[in-house]
Amino acid sequence: MLSPELPLNEAERLQALYATGLLDSPDSAEFDRFTRLAQALFGCKISLFTLVDENRQWFMSRQGIALKETPRDVSFCAHAVFDDKVLYVPDARADARFADNPLVTGQPAIRLYAGVPLHSVEGLPLGTLCIIDDIPRELNQLQLTLLQDLAALAEAEIARSSLQKQAQQLAQDKEVLEHQRQRLSAFIEGSRLATWEWNVQTGDAMFNGRWAEIIGYELHELMPLSVETWLKLVHPADKARSERLLQRHFDGELPFYELECRMQHKAGHWVWILTQGKVISRTEHGAPRIMAGTHQDITERKANEEAITEAFSLLQRVCRNAGLDISHLNSR
Repeated sequence: MLSPELPLNEAERLQALYATGLLDSPDSAEFDRFTRLAQALFGCKISLFTLVDENRQWFMSRQGIALKETPRDVSFCAHAVFDDKVLYVPDARADARFADNPLVTGQPAIRLYAGVPLHSVEGLPLGTLCIIDDIPRELNQLQLTLLQDLAALAEAEIARSSLQKQAQQLAQDKEVLEHQRQRLSAFIEGSRLATWEWNVQTGDAMFNGRWAEIIGYELHELMPLSVETWLKLVHPADKARSERLLQRHFDGELPFYELECRMQHKAGHWVWILTQGKVISRTEHGAPRIMAGTHQDITERKANEEAITEAFSLLQRVCRNAGLDISHLNSR
């Protein structure tokens, strides 16, 4: 007995097979019609719609046989999958490849076998539509063509079923993503975070309402939005440091971009902002494409820090006048 060889693209073939979602699926009336038609059209004892996985051939649909699967190493269909062409054996007993095959010497006593490979949407062979009889038989060219035509219709059903499953999966994924988006939106709104997104390549930018609110604006007052919107509002003394930190992040020296800077409020005063972000996508050449992050109003924190610094400076002067050394406190 000649065991079937593995196709060179076996890994890709198996991946395509599993992606269909057909393997080990419940009986399907859509696929049963092809095996019924094949059995009636050719007057054969057995007709099968097979899928060949790593270790077995599994019968997606079957007529005239109770078995649900057989090992791959005795499978006629696996030979058709390897050659990726019609396999026609008028009498298996007279074919050296199959004469001592247990499916020939034992039940179901295969004599005639004719199988046409069935392909995935990507064109990879998944299994076969085949007919089997327990007596030797010759098929003419018209009969072989009809079997191929029927297999082509079965392939169309595979494609339809696969695309339907993919559409269902996409719908489920979309629902999950929408749920996650709503949770993230609720978190951002509840935490009062300002968010921004910047297309580094085009300069386009998106800000949420809180981003504008921090500096006293309604978002529509800042339209059209771009990186220039930020550059016009940031303190001139903070721009150079921002550019240096951005470049270090773009170059991979810093995992995140983080900057404390001042932005001009609509009323004219300066608001301290902690801006944090990172590159979330790059071009095919590795250049930064999209960057996203947050703004936090840290004005109160900066005012408290300044008040503490001034208070400590005053304490130092008082203690110096009193002859007390508190330099060790400063080192802490």
